[in-house]
Amino acid sequence: MRVVVHVGLTKTGTTHLQGLLAAHAPALLGAGVLYPTQPPGLHFRGAVDVRGSAGVFGLTPEEVDGAWQRLCAQAREHVETTGGDAVIGHEVLAGATPEQADRALRALEGLEVHVVVTARDLGRQAVAHWQERVKLGETRSFTDFEREELFGDSGRDRGPDAGGVRPRFWHGQDFADTLRRWTFALPPERGHLVVCPAPGAPGEELWHRFAEAAGLPEDLVDATADVRANSSLGAAEVALLREVNRRLGDSMPTDVRHRVVKREYAEGELAARDSLPARTPATAAGLLADRSHAWLEEVVAAGHVVHGAVDDLEPVVAGPGDPAPDTDPPADLDPEQVVAMLRTRAEGGSAQTTARRPRWWRRG
Repeated sequence: MRVVVHVGLTKTGTTHLQGLLAAHAPALLGAGVLYPTQPPGLHFRGAVDVRGSAGVFGLTPEEVDGAWQRLCAQAREHVETTGGDAVIGHEVLAGATPEQADRALRALEGLEVHVVVTARDLGRQAVAHWQERVKLGETRSFTDFEREELFGDSGRDRGPDAGGVRPRFWHGQDFADTLRRWTFALPPERGHLVVCPAPGAPGEELWHRFAEAAGLPEDLVDATADVRANSSLGAAEVALLREVNRRLGDSMPTDVRHRVVKREYAEGELAARDSLPARTPATAAGLLADRSHAWLEEVVAAGHVVHGAVDDLEPVVAGPGDPAPDTDPPADLDPEQVVAMLRTRAEGGSAQTTARRPRWWRRG
């Protein structure tokens, strides 16, 4: 009676894996594995419930209260009545405090719980982290992000051993610390680190590594299926979004901004444009590699299980021809016109927006 809790990290293929699990939920259930899909969005709301962060995501407390308990109740009922396994989780869980993780796992007490953390090289993660903050409304350049979070204001390393308040990037990407927070009450072999494949690997490789960690039958899922993924923006599109954010200011409520600017425009339209992605400058490669190596040593020493090639954690940084993160917006998009269009959409009301949502929106 095993429950697999996938806690992220963010930007490590989590959305793609969730899409595969949801699309193949009937086939998995036929093999004895439950991936809850009803009601829609329960995994996300459950994770927000654990974190107590409804306002951050533009939700009301009433929309998330008790969601984690309901998700765990579905998992418990399945494994106790059928003897099968269940998979639950969302990347929002990765930032949970030790106290939040402890309360979350108490809802699964008495079951065999396994925790899976997915991790990707810090070169791609640095740009992805900065980009996600821009999607949420920040206007900060990558140069400022690099100075303030990667190296610190004075140019010194403000990584996890530098003391003081830990910058958001290091807290969010430390896979060793995430496993420690989520497995402190579990046998070490129930903690799993899945290494995301390096660029150029077969598209289905991430699924194979995750399935191995979660103990899932790999052949029941078509890992090449076209499911939703949290696609990255090109460097020029991030520049446009920063300018749009600057002009919008705080004029939109959080829930409206998430819906109209982040989900519909950034992830729905800008991500579909054919544009070169930014790469982290090579000057950060040494710091990022040192951190990855230290975290990996900690994971191995703790007795957790590693799935995938550890060399895939070597940071991917900029090479000749890669655009700098801080560049100009696309010439064919006028920020002022984009802002006007977004304001019109925001004023259009929730009914029109709901009608435009694609099918994946309704998935759990």
